[in-house]
Amino acid sequence: MHGNDSMRRNFPRSRLLFSAALLITLHTASIAPQDAKQTWQPPQSRKNLTIFAPKPFAGHNIFKGDADLWLAEAIENLGAVDLRPIRDQVLTEYVSALGNYLVSHSVNPKKQFRFIVTDDWSEDAMSIGGGHVYLCVGLFQSLENEDELAGILAHEIAHDEFAHAGKTTTRQMFWLTGTRTVKTRLEVALALQKLWEEFNKHELVQVGERLLGFSRFDELEADRAAFYNSYKAGYNPDALADWLKRRERREKEETDIDEYHKEQLRKFFFSTHPPSAQRITALQWETNFVQMPPRKSYYESQIFAEMKRRAKDLMENPTR
Repeated sequence: MHGNDSMRRNFPRSRLLFSAALLITLHTASIAPQDAKQTWQPPQSRKNLTIFAPKPFAGHNIFKGDADLWLAEAIENLGAVDLRPIRDQVLTEYVSALGNYLVSHSVNPKKQFRFIVTDDWSEDAMSIGGGHVYLCVGLFQSLENEDELAGILAHEIAHDEFAHAGKTTTRQMFWLTGTRTVKTRLEVALALQKLWEEFNKHELVQVGERLLGFSRFDELEADRAAFYNSYKAGYNPDALADWLKRRERREKEETDIDEYHKEQLRKFFFSTHPPSAQRITALQWETNFVQMPPRKSYYESQIFAEMKRRAKDLMENPTR
């Protein structure tokens, strides 16, 4: 669900990813980009108390204020991940409208975000800080409803608002390069380049980082925040766990059972992401603290199915 591996590979790689009713016969391909905002309507938000929703804490982070954006720009310029945006502005506008609606119900509703849909076929999303959230177009094929998309976007928004990318980079710079402060855009770019070089030299550092479990804690924190964010925005917060359950079932079907259990154990101790079963259990625990909607009740978005079709068309016709 952030820059260094967030949802990439189990929300896999990440962190260092809506009014009049549409006529059934409407051809969305002919809609101008701004019409995506005009035709999409969000669900009714909830005013219920969410006293157990997590709140960000400062922590040790040298990437605050402008430096938060500088870090995101430096990560993009480093080219460590493929972040090419799709050409379909209608789909991009839809994701942006949904994402910004979720932000308005998040812990930092005034922060400015950019939501970019990339031409990557992975079932993935990531956050790199600075309000930059990337969603792979391939993710749409794994989604069954807009609630699931909302849960995933809320997860990435949480990574950003809880400053997971900045805290992770701060910690790694302290350990590996001794960097304790950055004052300009250039200093951030140079410090990140140096960190990238050193991190790739020392395999034991990578193992140690995973053993300490900081990234797994960040994933669970982002899941929790996404649960309450999507709930307040009017979606079914069970949707994120539903999406994870399907992924887990597919993993079991595609892997020998003994190997599957070994892989889950490896994830528990060594991966950047917790096992899916742990994440699902943690999400289900939060249902005890809010007035949940009926099970399997999801928001009936009139535009989601069309957006999913557009995403599939982009994957089948990448030059479009």
